[in-house]
Amino acid sequence: MRILYVARLFSGLAEGIRDRCWDPRGVPTVYRLLQALDGSEHELKIVFTVKDDATGWTDTGTKTFPIAGFGREITVIPQRLVLPTGFGRARGYLREISQYREIRRLCNNFAPDLAYFDRVNVYAASLIARRTKIPVVWRVMGVPPAMHDMLELGGPVARITCWAYQAPFAMVLCSRDGSGGEQWMDRALAPDTPRCMMLNGVDTPDASVLDENLRKRLAGPETKVLFVARLVEDKGCIEFVDGVCRALDAAPGRFRALVAGDGPFAQSMRQHVEAAGHSDHFHFLGQLPHKQINGLLQASDIYVSLNQMCNLTNANLEAMRTGVCMIIPTSPGIRGIDVDTDNLMPPDTILRVADMREFRDALIRLDSDPGEREGRAKSIGARADAIIPTWDERITEEMNLLEQLGSTGD
Repeated sequence: MRILYVARLFSGLAEGIRDRCWDPRGVPTVYRLLQALDGSEHELKIVFTVKDDATGWTDTGTKTFPIAGFGREITVIPQRLVLPTGFGRARGYLREISQYREIRRLCNNFAPDLAYFDRVNVYAASLIARRTKIPVVWRVMGVPPAMHDMLELGGPVARITCWAYQAPFAMVLCSRDGSGGEQWMDRALAPDTPRCMMLNGVDTPDASVLDENLRKRLAGPETKVLFVARLVEDKGCIEFVDGVCRALDAAPGRFRALVAGDGPFAQSMRQHVEAAGHSDHFHFLGQLPHKQINGLLQASDIYVSLNQMCNLTNANLEAMRTGVCMIIPTSPGIRGIDVDTDNLMPPDTILRVADMREFRDALIRLDSDPGEREGRAKSIGARADAIIPTWDERITEEMNLLEQLGSTGD
């Protein structure tokens, strides 16, 4: 089978591809599927599109080249039209038109049995689905707020985008990450478009050895509270440090908070902690290797996610599989956000909180009741074992689906 794969060049792949080597970081849903495709007998045309300057991609022409550690050649389509910021949104529209023309040229030359597009390349995916007989799979890795908003907006951009959503796709695949994907697809897609929700995978965690620095941070009798996230607004970063500070005010010396991650909110979080006078009880660890995150999960008493958009993220699924006591927000009751979390995780597993007062009280309650902590951790681990696939199982499911769709299109 001949498969055309088109995706945005994201930062976790860009550095390695610039150096002509396979060194993926982050977004395992993407790189694990690519590795499975690479290991298959299918003919592949792998295309990455550059959507912004953050990747550091400076070439102005489409290039195809081999990379060390990966068995197939990779094609990169640049932004091509480098225009001043004064052009505003027009820069993005012109980029999409230019990239579609290049994708269509590559598609015509390759003549695939199946085309696979990621979320960001929806306009090209829609046009290929409408203008050819090639089965097109559109891969939606969760639904960000902008995609929910698009269904409510007027104006030409919203109309064009919603038209793209309504294309005759052979299949739309959406990650079951709690972002309301199922509800969004019911509203956005054509009624007869096949669709599938897929929970991401987690491999069974190995016993991880923490480095000496982290072991020192975990020493002491305090209840260890772990926060793992990209430190941006929608992750609830300030809410986390505020809630822990409030718990320390009410129960002095009882908690030690560990923040694993980096991002624009890191400095604000530190300043908030310093202003509250609790710097001695917080450790900002920065971005850590994955094995060290596993070690932190196994060594922590409570794992907290205050994500406002979804709570079946890769990081949270890994915490569930580890079997650590967890606190996350109650579902907001809008856009289907965390409906999947409600359905998959019974009340005796994760402790849900509605606001900062409840978050503070939950920390104090779990600190004072180790039995409840241990009971919830055990229930979470058991439930995770029942519902979360391994990555091999997860990727095999997607590969089987693609092969079925490709053979149907013959």
